[in-house]
Amino acid sequence: MAKFIFITTEEENREASKIEFTIPDDLDIWEYKRVCIRMAGAMGYTNLSVKKAFGHEYKRESDYELTQNLQALYSGSYA
Repeated sequence: MAKFIFITTEEENREASKIEFTIPDDLDIWEYKRVCIRMAGAMGYTNLSVKKAFGHEYKRESDYELTQNLQALYSGSYA
C-alpha cells in the first residue's frame, strides 16, 4: 500500500495539519485522479474549484462526452 499525504506546518493553521490516504499501489490513472480529487476536497477546496481544475472525475463521463461531441460533429450540429 502507498500513502498520499498532505502536511502543513503553518503555525496559524486552525484546520487539519495532516491528511493521509492509504491507497493501493496499482491504481490506474483514473483511480489516481479520483484520489487527487478527494484530497483536494479534504484540503478544503470547493467542488466548483475542483471540477474546474480536474474536469470529469470518472472516465465514463469523459467517454460519454466524447461520444456526444463526435455524434454532433458527424451530424453537422457541433458548435
